[in-house]
Amino acid sequence: MARYIAKRIVYMIITFLVVITFTFLTMKLMPGTPFKNQNRISPEQLAQLKHYYGLDQPVPIQYLHYIGNALHGDLGGSFQFGMRPVTTILAEKAPVSFDLGFEAVIIGAIFGILLGVIAGLRRGTILDYGTMFISVLGISIPSFVLAVFMQYFFGVKWQLLPLAYWKGPEYHIMPVIALAVGVVANVARFMRTEMVEVVNQDYITTARAKGISSFNVIFKHSVRNALIPVITILGPLTAAIVTGSLVIENIFAIPGIGSQFVDSIVTNDYPMIMGTTELYSALLIIMIFIVDILYGVIDPRIRLAGGE
Repeated sequence: MARYIAKRIVYMIITFLVVITFTFLTMKLMPGTPFKNQNRISPEQLAQLKHYYGLDQPVPIQYLHYIGNALHGDLGGSFQFGMRPVTTILAEKAPVSFDLGFEAVIIGAIFGILLGVIAGLRRGTILDYGTMFISVLGISIPSFVLAVFMQYFFGVKWQLLPLAYWKGPEYHIMPVIALAVGVVANVARFMRTEMVEVVNQDYITTARAKGISSFNVIFKHSVRNALIPVITILGPLTAAIVTGSLVIENIFAIPGIGSQFVDSIVTNDYPMIMGTTELYSALLIIMIFIVDILYGVIDPRIRLAGGE
């Protein structure tokens, strides 16, 4: 297992360095500059600004400086916030986005797995059709449409929940549900498909013939094997939910990192764009790493095949 983990850590580091390099070069190809009202300042002033921010140096030198600073935890200063450290801004904004995203994923995964198991075991019944209806509905309706719908009914019309902000547990309910519905739909669909396939396998029939209790057959054999494809989608899905909650954050006025990222693109704030992109990339890489480890835990044959 140690060798299996070590190999994937090496892959993570290489992948992250490639992401940093690609992001840096992409920033250099972006049109425009981070300086507002460029036409109103003299060429001498523009040259001084570029020198101050290190933008007058050759691209390879800028890249080496950026990599060196990044290895020490310095992602530079934000142009739009008076060179305030990007790491400080991310440290303030990211926990809110992560909190929202992970709550949605955890709740969505739990309900999605339960619905998928029930639908798989009751194939062809009203429970199965009901689960598939929920899945199709959850995938078809965008999260922001559901968010506005809930705001109107639960916030405005019935006044059961607060309309916006991120202050206490009651403020989490609507935005988390808006994001979690899509997770429930995807997980339930995959789980149902795998359960239908797994329960018809010969080893399940053999286990039942040996007199093993239905509980053990379902949870120790059927569900465990059906979880592998579900785990496959949960890793990228978690990163997508956490990083893709921009619209939900704006609808509910949640002070997360999403709106900050959009503002940095509009103003060509290179350090902020790169820092946010690298944070999101690191999250996705870590989630894929966790998925790989869970593969090895659930099915030891996978880590053996991976070279352990």
